[in-house]
Amino acid sequence: MVDRAQSWGVVPEYFGYTGEKVTASPAAVEAVLDALGATKDRPARTNRYELPPGPCAPAPGRVWGWAVQLYALRSRDSWGVGDFADLRRFGRSAKRRGASLILLNPLGAQLPTLPYQPSPYYSSSRRFLNAIYISVEDLPGARRCAKEIEPLRKAAQALNAHRLIDYDQVYKLKSKALETIYKAEPRPSGLAAWTKSEGEALRDFATFNALAETLGPAWRSWPEGLRAPNGDAVEQKRAQLRDRIAFHEWLQFHLDHQLGRAANEIGLVADVPLGFASDSFDAWHWQHLLAPNVRVGAPPDEFFPDGQDWGVPPFDPWKLRAAKCEPFVEAIRAAARHATGVRLDHVMSLFRLFWIPNGMTASQGLYVRYPADEMLGHLADESRRANAFVVGEDLGLVEPSVRRRLRKRGALSYRLLWFEGESPRRWPHDAVGAVGTHDLPTVAGIWNLTEPDHRLHRLRKQLLEVTKMPDGTPAIDVAVAAYRVLARGRTRIVLAQLEDALGVEERPNVPGTTTEFPNWRLALPALLEDIERSPGARRIAAAMRRAGRTLTHAR
Repeated sequence: MVDRAQSWGVVPEYFGYTGEKVTASPAAVEAVLDALGATKDRPARTNRYELPPGPCAPAPGRVWGWAVQLYALRSRDSWGVGDFADLRRFGRSAKRRGASLILLNPLGAQLPTLPYQPSPYYSSSRRFLNAIYISVEDLPGARRCAKEIEPLRKAAQALNAHRLIDYDQVYKLKSKALETIYKAEPRPSGLAAWTKSEGEALRDFATFNALAETLGPAWRSWPEGLRAPNGDAVEQKRAQLRDRIAFHEWLQFHLDHQLGRAANEIGLVADVPLGFASDSFDAWHWQHLLAPNVRVGAPPDEFFPDGQDWGVPPFDPWKLRAAKCEPFVEAIRAAARHATGVRLDHVMSLFRLFWIPNGMTASQGLYVRYPADEMLGHLADESRRANAFVVGEDLGLVEPSVRRRLRKRGALSYRLLWFEGESPRRWPHDAVGAVGTHDLPTVAGIWNLTEPDHRLHRLRKQLLEVTKMPDGTPAIDVAVAAYRVLARGRTRIVLAQLEDALGVEERPNVPGTTTEFPNWRLALPALLEDIERSPGARRIAAAMRRAGRTLTHAR
């Protein structure tokens, strides 16, 4: 069985975080082989195809930017959640202070049902955009409907008084306003041409949304003829749901237009998540390429001794290769559409993924290899096509060979103050430097020892060594000092988190938790108008400017 597993790209053994060799059970290996349809000793030969050999698009030389959770960036005009108008305004002000880039959370569409999914890493689609980010009052026709939507606007803006984002209520209020505006102006200039350019994928997405509104999100329980885009009953349903399908196409048109306007203000770095939700449009659309009865996660490590189960359905690597990696290409192309750069979350997924068979825990999972050569080739090709540089999130247990291959392709590495033991002056030039990420503690959380995971309090020593700040120093002063050190370092790009500029103690997400913390639901404690004037943000910008991180690479 071991030989058969290796022939199919299944890795029965791996080295765990303590350095010991972990061997998967025969039952787990057999379950993964079953998911791959590995009935023979070796997979059938597949024809290799040639890809352009060049590197990714070049990255900027010495710049900086902000890492922003868009939902958290609210202005006085926001409808309870940050939107593309807020992004446009913040981009304009950040650029004036010398920033070149804004790294955003993934913007993928969510199911048009309640409860509304807050996690940007568990979306319905990686190609289409999240309706929650629409700026209602920027829509053509909104002024003509001002009287009808005024009560909705007031109710939505009242939500800004609460730091905890009520996605369900925001979605309800925005949906009512959108439907009113759609009736007033259903065919804006440019819609027909844009819809045609998006082709069948947009029609299928809009159809799926209309079906989900009618039948619920669990598409595997829909009538049999509707369980696939080419099902027998789909065309008939399209005729019945014609207006709702047109509405969802109209909404995507406006979302795309508003994101494009924001991208005109500053270079955006789009985040591409590992996958998508199991009950999602992408899972419905790509089901013929997915491996059944398994899900993706991570093996046990220092912080998660039982491993992690992300609940994301994986692509069958053999089917993915045969399809010329089309879903991956689509995700990269969509992310790069309005972006200066693209960040790949969990870049190890280009090489291998940790599969967990149904009925087993994360600690019982094992790795499956992916067609890295083809995926790297497509990544570089799409990067050059869009003139968008690439950042690979190569954190955690990453083999040295992975970093070498990414570097050879011109992708930037990711280096964090929390993880690196040496001075930022010694970090590689071809990298992005930052204190942490959305999954890691903020400066204030560590400095003030309010981070809920007490095992991470040891990172305070790292702050003390890097910043030389004495105990009792305000957390914002410590953050400014930390970013001053990063700004003087060698990395091409430095990203500063808005949470650190504002002294926020809570991080956006605590991995491995669901209801224990308000993951992906906390707005920043200040409105955008105040953030623009905040001392922390201004001082970080000044530190970047003094370090020579000038504006050289923005669209």
